[in-house]
Amino acid sequence: MADYPKKKDFYQDVTKQMIQLLEAGTAPWRCGWSRYGFARNYVTNHRYRGINAILMNLTPHPIPYFVSFKQAKELGATIRKGAKASRAYFFKCYYKDQYGNNISAEEATALHGRGEETQRIAFLKYYNLFNIADLEGIEITIPHVTLKDHEKITRCEQFIKQITDKPQIIHENADTAFYHPLTDQLNIPALQQFNQAEEYYSTLFHELTHSTGHETRLHREGVTTLTPFGSPDYSKEELIAEMGASFLCAHTGINVPEITTNSAAYLQGWLTVLKADHTLIFKAAAKAQKAVDYLLGISPE
Repeated sequence: MADYPKKKDFYQDVTKQMIQLLEAGTAPWRCGWSRYGFARNYVTNHRYRGINAILMNLTPHPIPYFVSFKQAKELGATIRKGAKASRAYFFKCYYKDQYGNNISAEEATALHGRGEETQRIAFLKYYNLFNIADLEGIEITIPHVTLKDHEKITRCEQFIKQITDKPQIIHENADTAFYHPLTDQLNIPALQQFNQAEEYYSTLFHELTHSTGHETRLHREGVTTLTPFGSPDYSKEELIAEMGASFLCAHTGINVPEITTNSAAYLQGWLTVLKADHTLIFKAAAKAQKAVDYLLGISPE
């Protein structure tokens, strides 16, 4: 397991990559991952989550399946000479009691339950992954994936139907899509008004992600408090909703629509908040993942 010297800033490295893409007019969380869905580990089939779901789909490889060096060796494969590794990030956590003694996570939970003070110290680290295209010496099995338009729409409808706690979805305002937390209503123009069905569902997923912030759900500050357009808090919540929509598009197997010129204000807003806080992209990805898990009915880990 590799990590940087302490003076190296993981957050800054990833944020710099995101800023460069935004300045080029590309929203990095709008990944073209419709065919194979989420990036995943080739051996365990584990789907990468949060920031890693974004980063692993930003690699130049058309098939986003990866292995660690150890896994490649266990498969009997060798890594192609000159292959470049991709980094997946994780938190390594340590716990201390009120006296500064090191304790386990279980002990920290028990002490916290008894009202005693504990400290959680988290360090961001990374491990290297190699794409299956860089494996040599073994035969790689790739699942055949085909999706027809009507099947993709059906999958979206099935996902929406299974959400047990969702806002009322209405089609009253034909000019815009929005989520209103006071009435817990989600308005979206009719499907026929969109150029492509994928645009309709991507927009709906964006607003559904917003709705998870309602006070009766995940109680996210960007939804429960007034956030004027263009403000940092507004941009942060929009970032969460954009990532959530992207994750849900991957889950249902549809393309994420390209950024349009109308999104220029959003791009500038994201640039502003990312430059101000280099940990934000990790926080937003985690909150987006939490929102998606809520919509999918997945219990918190």
